[in-house]
Amino acid sequence: MCCESLTRDTSEAYEYVRRDVDHARPRAFPEVVINVRDKKVVQIEPIGYTSNSGDPTTEPKFYRVRFDLSKMIGGTKVFVSRVDGNHRLFYGAGDDRTREPLMATIPFQMLVGLNREQERSLFVDINANQKGLNTSHLAIMQSRLTPEEKEVRDHPDRWIANRLVEDPSSPWHGLVHLGGSKKSSKVQGLVRHVNFVSLQTGVAKILSKSQYIHDFTDPKAQYMVIRNYWNAVKRVFAQEWADPKKHLLLKNVGVLSLSCLGGTIIDRCLARTRYTVDEMANYLEQVHGRFDWDKDAAPGDRAVTGMSGNQAALIIAGELSNELRDETGEKVMQDLQAKLLQTSSEG
Repeated sequence: MCCESLTRDTSEAYEYVRRDVDHARPRAFPEVVINVRDKKVVQIEPIGYTSNSGDPTTEPKFYRVRFDLSKMIGGTKVFVSRVDGNHRLFYGAGDDRTREPLMATIPFQMLVGLNREQERSLFVDINANQKGLNTSHLAIMQSRLTPEEKEVRDHPDRWIANRLVEDPSSPWHGLVHLGGSKKSSKVQGLVRHVNFVSLQTGVAKILSKSQYIHDFTDPKAQYMVIRNYWNAVKRVFAQEWADPKKHLLLKNVGVLSLSCLGGTIIDRCLARTRYTVDEMANYLEQVHGRFDWDKDAAPGDRAVTGMSGNQAALIIAGELSNELRDETGEKVMQDLQAKLLQTSSEG
């Protein structure tokens, strides 16, 4: 059968289908949509009915479909087109390297006689009108399906974010939207302003920014440090945290910027054997007044309103980091400076 395929090179679909069947996690293969452009190459005949009773003309029929391969050999004409599902079948016939042909039963929907314009229209209907899956819901499902040891090793950001959500001692407990319908949460009187993916991204920023946190070999210790940091944020930014409708702190730009800052503060603390909420709060007090997180704040260099995206978060985090000071560090440098000047005057 000669098929036309404008495909996306997705070997992941091939690997998904060919893997050994895991009865605990069955595979699903959405049907492929094909169109027989040339009616002469196919013969469709009824072979029976779903039952022997009633009016057979009103009951669903079974059909036998026969393709005349002799009429489809040679030339460049496309007799059967894959309208949708090309990425799932891209390596179905294998390749010249390591992939063998797939021996799998594949569901399909067959249309007959559509022209190319109708095929394009149907492809758009299928793909343009799909509703994307909530990424937070997907991340939570993936986390719960993954054994904890593998999750900690391969996705530490997701594992820590999930702990922050589930831990009653975490400031994020009960505040994070995990996917699904937000309407049902509102009916229950629950308002969750942060989605799980934003929190996971924030944790990834902290892990990426901090150097000393990776000196902990136990991920639970890493989690406790990050939890302490967010508890310190909640304490210092108490008003902004308590009123997320009025402030932008718990919006994406706030979570990301404070996460980037978190990596810096955590390193300053760990380098001085500090790790408590109080010790981290001391640093956060230094930056608390740098920006106005009120969403209705007047335009100016202190206003966060109007800022969004990763670049904005990096700018905010950088400005906040510039406000950080270490009293002990300043004292050491002042003493050193005094000694240097004294030595200079004596020389």
